[in-house]
Amino acid sequence: MEVQSPTLRKSSARSREAGSPAWWVPVVLAVPALIPLVTSILVARARGLIATGFIEIDQPYYFANAREYFDQGFHFLYGNPYASYNTPRIYFQPQFLLLGCFQQLGLDPGLTWVLFGIVGLLFGAFVAVRIYREVVGWRSSAEKLGLLCFFWGGGILTLVGFVYAAVVGKLDIPTVLHFDPGPSRGWWMLNFGRNLVYGPTEAYYHGVFLLSMLFLIWRRFSVAIALAALLSLSDPWTGIESSLIVAVYLAVERFYGDESVKPVHLASSGALFCMHVWYYLFFLNQFADHRAVQKLRELQGISRSWFYPPSTFLPALFIVGILATVRLRRWPGFRQVMQNPRNRLFLVWFFIVFGITQHYRVMRPIQPIHFAHGNDWIPLFFLGAPVLLSLLERLLTIEIPSLRVPAIAALLVFFLSDNIFWFATFLRPITSEAVLITREQKEVLNWLGRTAAPPDMVVTADTMLGYLVSTYTRVRSWAGYGASTPNFEQRTLESRQAFQGNVILPAWTAMHVFYIQRSSVDTGWKPPVGSKEVFRDASYAVWESAPPKKTLDTEQRGGQLNPVAP
Repeated sequence: MEVQSPTLRKSSARSREAGSPAWWVPVVLAVPALIPLVTSILVARARGLIATGFIEIDQPYYFANAREYFDQGFHFLYGNPYASYNTPRIYFQPQFLLLGCFQQLGLDPGLTWVLFGIVGLLFGAFVAVRIYREVVGWRSSAEKLGLLCFFWGGGILTLVGFVYAAVVGKLDIPTVLHFDPGPSRGWWMLNFGRNLVYGPTEAYYHGVFLLSMLFLIWRRFSVAIALAALLSLSDPWTGIESSLIVAVYLAVERFYGDESVKPVHLASSGALFCMHVWYYLFFLNQFADHRAVQKLRELQGISRSWFYPPSTFLPALFIVGILATVRLRRWPGFRQVMQNPRNRLFLVWFFIVFGITQHYRVMRPIQPIHFAHGNDWIPLFFLGAPVLLSLLERLLTIEIPSLRVPAIAALLVFFLSDNIFWFATFLRPITSEAVLITREQKEVLNWLGRTAAPPDMVVTADTMLGYLVSTYTRVRSWAGYGASTPNFEQRTLESRQAFQGNVILPAWTAMHVFYIQRSSVDTGWKPPVGSKEVFRDASYAVWESAPPKKTLDTEQRGGQLNPVAP
């Protein structure tokens, strides 16, 4: 086995001697992640709306996936909740299975999501504190301030954004967030802490990811591989990164002479990576529903707003990149840094994540920025942490308090500026991505949740209701989530034409359908012959239309839930 260098022995001893943060430290550091949730509630009340608990527009889709394990009887795999009822069950994600079990308690979907999210948030926060303590320490005041920087530090995206806004002469939130890409500014979460906002998914992913890296540091390779496998099951984006990092790092360590890396470690980590690629790129693409959704995602990936260009990653990684560069080139130098297996891990970690984010330069892009999510920021932070601590220690030794406090505050504000500004934007409703609904919409969803059962179909021109049907009920809507509904644009048009032009598809006549009519918009709509009104509130009327009994009996004998493919 490789003989530990003096640097590694000193680092290991430093970690063992470091104190342990109190249990409340990660809890307190996690609290800012709840700001979007709290502001969504306040904004909803101010507008007379209902805060669902889903603080970003994609979150109801994740909950719909979780429901799919149970909505038609328990199945270990689930199918696309926005495709036909007979779509193949080809997906499995353990966090959604657990969320689906939690949902069986019968709580409101939004409340279930929030409670589950708090668990994920705390898990990610506790793991982050643990790996920070292992790598950096927890003894000095500088190390404790460094933890704040790790949790909520970022880059200079906001500062560059203010300069850009001044140049174009348009000082508003979207302009300042110009270099934080995507239609929803800031939600790509390009540093560690911002991912905690997404508790049930991104906070969980990052917790498992960091835990896998921590076990690599501890040289417990089998556990690290097992955690990478868990992440591979959980998320295609972070999963491919973690499996590749583990495989490459183990190969590097074996090359450096670490005989604790056994052939079985190399073989199993390599097999995990190959399995991940086979499942997501080959197996799933055998199925038409998945191919349709994947094609849509590839079209989104071609959009420049889904890329990770230098105009984004340079300011996002600027601070931690400078700190890491100073350490590698000048203090104590690249060769000495490379003697430490931890630093080799951080370099492998960074180059793999960053390389995958740039895959669009050599192949057809698949949402390149989806691979970032701060996973390139974290290793640079750890590489540059000694330089940051040295700077903080110098500021802490300033004898004059009137100079020391402003100097430390200025450094922290600079380091945390991206997240300070981003959280401040939630005071302005214009930037809100939260899913807010009217009381009438909630009444319709509650009624459908009590009444409708598979294989019922919901047809509505209300896009929000169409989306939320699979989140709040056991049934499906003709046009649901835009990113996961095969032929979504066509189905949206068909739903609109049903109420604006009284065009009823032949496919609907063979289904048990609930038509949701908007009282103020769909006034010219004529319900299908034989349908009856079964629910009405101030804004909506629900009409039920059942197929002829003979047709229904034929379908039931054939055992087919929905005879019409999407």
